[in-house]
Amino acid sequence: MSVARCVDFCLDQPLLGSAPLSHWVLVVDQPRPWQSKIQRGLTLPPEWQAISDAWRVSGEPFSLLARASDRGQFHLFRWQDGVVCQLAHPEAEPQPVTPRLLVCTHGSRDACCGSLGVRLAQILRSEHEVWEVSHLGGHRFAPTLWHLPGWRLYGRLPLDSSVVEGWNDPRYLRGNAAYSPQIQVLEEHLRRLRGRWPLWICEHENGFRVRWPCGQEEMWAATLLTHSHRGPVSCRDIAPGISEPYLSYEVAESECVGLLDPAGKSEQLSTSEGVRCPTGKRPP
Repeated sequence: MSVARCVDFCLDQPLLGSAPLSHWVLVVDQPRPWQSKIQRGLTLPPEWQAISDAWRVSGEPFSLLARASDRGQFHLFRWQDGVVCQLAHPEAEPQPVTPRLLVCTHGSRDACCGSLGVRLAQILRSEHEVWEVSHLGGHRFAPTLWHLPGWRLYGRLPLDSSVVEGWNDPRYLRGNAAYSPQIQVLEEHLRRLRGRWPLWICEHENGFRVRWPCGQEEMWAATLLTHSHRGPVSCRDIAPGISEPYLSYEVAESECVGLLDPAGKSEQLSTSEGVRCPTGKRPP
């Protein structure tokens, strides 16, 4: 007898734009079992509790995760202006991040994460540093992972050997956790157009300010379409018939309308210099 799973009810919901917004990630070593709501089951020392309380009060987006480990350590990561680092505490000297894959295996929160996530972690561990962690958001996109230092999440990953090298295939991209859903979608759109990731994107005046790794900054205009979906958020919603709304976004049209100097002032491009690109098409 097959078991109803939220992942099967939500296949029409696009992955892209579903990454949870976070500029900080605090990972706490804590062996399983975990409570369904990980915040209720973690005991933070006073200094870390004060830090997380300050983030909540200020509205700073952050994620608090448990890692399946008995080492008793705390691991703090930060995204800032496109650069990801690891710190001993928020005011400490930033350090580079060793590549790792955080895989959601939080079975007490959702059955899909507990079954699919554990299998994914086992496959990836043969070639990658894998941390089994608590809820990353988006049970219905399981199995999911968060890549550090890339800061991007991926979902609906295949449970076969192809995922060892292909986990970061754009087909599985949920988005960059540094951004809102709309900018997550725009970032991937720009990657397809330019063949590389922007360093960072932010809203600027009536458009988007985009900085590339080479240091060049551009002003972009973009039209995004909104699509509505419904489905169970988790497996436990299926039996009672709970269905929640979900919005996805699509770039209908985009245009690079100017270059920016370091002060953020725009140098307008002429019509012949501008680049207008409908979704999925590259400029000539």
